[in-house]
Amino acid sequence: MTVKCPKCDFKNPDDTFYCGKCGTPLKLAKYASFTKTLKTPSKRFKKNVVIAKKCKIIEKLGEGGMGVVYKAKETRLDRTVALKFLPSELIRDEEAEKRFIQEAKAAAALNHPHIGIIYEIDEADAQTFISMEYIEGQSLKDKLHYGPMDIDKTKDIAIQVAEGLKEAHEKGIVHRDIKPANIMITKKGLAKITELRVLTNGKSQTRMGEF
Repeated sequence: MTVKCPKCDFKNPDDTFYCGKCGTPLKLAKYASFTKTLKTPSKRFKKNVVIAKKCKIIEKLGEGGMGVVYKAKETRLDRTVALKFLPSELIRDEEAEKRFIQEAKAAAALNHPHIGIIYEIDEADAQTFISMEYIEGQSLKDKLHYGPMDIDKTKDIAIQVAEGLKEAHEKGIVHRDIKPANIMITKKGLAKITELRVLTNGKSQTRMGEF
């Protein structure tokens, strides 16, 4: 089964997040199979709804066990961001919210070109959310759907990821789930690591989010 890109009509595999030709985000039926066992969030934000008086929702990007993510526009700074909310089953879980905030604070302490940026933590409609960098491009997983990559590009991505991990490790943050799905590649070929987790007293905490 394939999914046609709404922008360039390129036919993509049905488990692809972004168009393999132009990088346009795809609204896929795959989310239904991935999230069918998950509870519906207590609040779904629709297009053009303004969050926390500053972020206008553009579209929902995805949903998973540790987060519901929306693409939004910061109205004051005119900046595109990604907003991540806890899923409904964890909204009233104080420990889960504490970890959610802890992960965001730890990741926000990192300032590196190969790690996704965390902007702030805020609240809307009694729900805590994280505002973070919206990375326009494709995951490494999506790129690999189209076959082996050029050896020089592959080495370049590996070096970029290693540099990002080195920075995180030096700050006491360990990534326990490095895989193609958690590495985003921008249109300019910049690799950015997502989904970090914190190592505290020798024990790893829950991942910052996944979808």
